Amino acid sequence: SSGINAEYGEKERQDKIMKEKIRRKEGQSLAEIREKRQQDEMKKLAEERRRQKVEDERARKAVLEKIKRDRESRTAESKKPEETPAPAPAPAPVKKDYDECRLQLRLPSGEALVSSFKAEDTLGDVAAFLREKHSSLESFGFMTSFPRKNYQPSEYTLSLKSLGLCPSSVLIVSKQ
Repeated sequence: SSGINAEYGEKERQDKIMKEKIRRKEGQSLAEIREKRQQDEMKKLAEERRRQKVEDERARKAVLEKIKRDRESRTAESKKPEETPAPAPAPAPVKKDYDECRLQLRLPSGEALVSSFKAEDTLGDVAAFLREKHSSLESFGFMTSFPRKNYQPSEYTLSLKSLGLCPSSVLIVSKQ
């Protein structure tokens, strides 16, 4: 019986060894398969990168070529004699003909008096209006702050329009 056990033990040991060899071979096969897959994936990625690089280079060349054509066409257009007529000069701004003049009279007291006059009224008419409204003012003159101008008595016969006070202005009344 010990011979059978020894023979049986030997056979079992050989079976174990054989199974271990098979397992190792399968493990090696799996490792080789994994490694081959990784290599295949790396090749695919490398090929994709090369293809992308080629596409990018083509697109870049196409853009550069378009820029070159655009530049050439602009150069050709600028060298052509101008066939289009020159734009018509812009019409001069039409000065509106005002028939009324709104004046704000700043009195020496700081009070403001606003009134409307006809554009053809004279600065003398404004002075008469002021004397009528404020009899306390005996001797006074007119001036504008911008542009700064003092009006002389000789200008009292000129119209508000000709003095450039239309359509509206501020006249400062100063004591004299």
